[in-house]
Amino acid sequence: METSAEPTTDKTKNPVAKFEEFFSTKYKDTVYESLEKYPEDRSVVVDYVELEMFDPDLADLIIEKPEEVIKAASKAVQNIDPLRKNAELNIRFENVRNNIPLRYLRSKFIGKFVAVDGIVRKTDEIRPRIRKAIFECRSCMRLHEVQQKSNVITEPALCQECGGRSFRILQEESEFLDTQTTKVQEPLENLSGGEQPRQINVVLEDDLVDTVTPGDVVRITGTMKTVRDEKTKRFHNYIYGNYISALEQEFEELDISPEDEEKIKELAKDPDVYNKIINSTAPSIKGYREVKEAIALQLFGGSAKELDDKTRIRGDIHILIVGDPGIGKSQMLKYVSKLAPRGIYTSGKGTSGVGLTAAAVRDEFGGWSLEAGALVLGDKGNVCVDELDKMRPEDRSAIHEALEQQTISIAKAGIMATLNSRCSVLAAANPKFGRFDRYKSIAEQINLPSTILSRFDLTFVVEDKPNIERDSALATHILNTHRDTAVPYEIEPELLRKYIAYARRTVHPHLTNEAMDVLREFYVGMRGGSADEDSPVPITARQLEALVRLAEASSKIRLGTEVTREDAKRAVTLQENCLKQVGYDPETGKVDIDKVEGRTPKSDRDKIRVVQEIIKELEEEYGGRAPTNILITEMRDRYNMSEEKVEDLIRQLKRKGIIYEPQQGYLRVA
Repeated sequence: METSAEPTTDKTKNPVAKFEEFFSTKYKDTVYESLEKYPEDRSVVVDYVELEMFDPDLADLIIEKPEEVIKAASKAVQNIDPLRKNAELNIRFENVRNNIPLRYLRSKFIGKFVAVDGIVRKTDEIRPRIRKAIFECRSCMRLHEVQQKSNVITEPALCQECGGRSFRILQEESEFLDTQTTKVQEPLENLSGGEQPRQINVVLEDDLVDTVTPGDVVRITGTMKTVRDEKTKRFHNYIYGNYISALEQEFEELDISPEDEEKIKELAKDPDVYNKIINSTAPSIKGYREVKEAIALQLFGGSAKELDDKTRIRGDIHILIVGDPGIGKSQMLKYVSKLAPRGIYTSGKGTSGVGLTAAAVRDEFGGWSLEAGALVLGDKGNVCVDELDKMRPEDRSAIHEALEQQTISIAKAGIMATLNSRCSVLAAANPKFGRFDRYKSIAEQINLPSTILSRFDLTFVVEDKPNIERDSALATHILNTHRDTAVPYEIEPELLRKYIAYARRTVHPHLTNEAMDVLREFYVGMRGGSADEDSPVPITARQLEALVRLAEASSKIRLGTEVTREDAKRAVTLQENCLKQVGYDPETGKVDIDKVEGRTPKSDRDKIRVVQEIIKELEEEYGGRAPTNILITEMRDRYNMSEEKVEDLIRQLKRKGIIYEPQQGYLRVA
């Protein structure tokens, strides 16, 4: 008789009793609080580490037989409930010590309790699943209650009253449960070159539905199961979710302890904080202070505003770096994507339009759901797009709306949706002809349309010019890096990350009158120099908005509540340097915004007008057709214009259909 009593006392044989003891001693307050709030509160979260310390055998049993043990835990909660509510609380386990990489999730884990890390690729719509079905016998109207295990409905075998075998389900009386399927892909940083990321479906039920969105990096704990596909007759693995924890938070959610806050405030008081942050931005790359300053401002960002008429003004700063090969553009982009808590790196050559925005994908029920692309996954973070000039033209158009309106509108497969892409874009491009030519406009040298160029707040041209002093310092820096892999940080990356998060979360500076005067003076001054009709337009209102964002970001760096005159001056200096680099027209000696944004500059527009007038004069003189060689001679004699320049203007006019060539060597105005 003594041996038969053993199974009830053995902790692995009677997990209900062990869980009753565990909850009563360790989790009494938590369980009672959840029972009190039931049915609004439907879960109790248990720390697996505490359970392991309390009873290692029971903790091991959860890994081996999760379904039985979780059921036992739920029963134990009902047993210790003083109110006898018969509450069906979900017992969820965090910090489970059985973390399996997605690529090693094989058939031996079926039925086991596992934890997997991944990024949420897509979430399907929430659907009801029947949990407790009420059937009515068609003969005698008796009601039967049947617990349902899966989506395939199980009917009663026969009626206990009349022996009938025909039933109809009463949907209104039955009990349903919310269920949602989501797809998780293994984190991209875990892949080595050329590997395809593994994916797995995760089924979420009850209060777990709607807790993740595409782009979240999560650890999902649950039971690995398999299901047979009725069409293909093959088995598919999936995870029945038990608990979800976020792994990588966006700026707003990063956990900052009181000690961290103390360090952050101390750092903000440092008068040299601005230089320290710039020097800690991509410290492995030597030089390029202006570019690093702009990137530092981009990481902090301006303040987004919503006006009373629901118009949204973006606070995110977009930067484009155009430069010669081998100057570390990609390395800067990679660094920013790692430093920003929600940073995504993508390369233009291997990215399609839907890869950047969103794709419509069929789910297993034949419906359509959206799968998020890079700009959606990077919402409230930073998206780094390398080789922007190498993208196909139809894919580049996908970025237009994302850059200015910060939304992505989709109208595909019957889905009309607008997704948020409130991210800062840091893009890099190479000159069309390999190296940058100072005497040609930026638009001629980058394979990008003016509509995209105009949406970047700052455009940097980084040239690789030989300079003995600078080259010597750079060579020393690179060789030291190869000898000693330590990088001299002025601020540790983890602290800088928290500093940026804290600034973005808590600081929203407003413009002072002094700052507004500086910005107004610069804007009016730049445009005032071109008040006469024939002058180029130096800057537009777009650049003024960019200045406001840069000044706000400058104030955020020192955790300031006001944008001061110094912040505004810093923004003006940065913007001025960019405009001079990109928009200076050597022929007029002035900055021309059309040159910056890739349109025909003012000097070229004037020449085009002159060419048209001379063609008309020659038409009258030569019987309706102007000889090309005489046009070139006239332009050289009258306006000192080179033959190449005249031929270039003729090509432009032909392309636009303003002139045509009725016969070889002759021109006419259309």
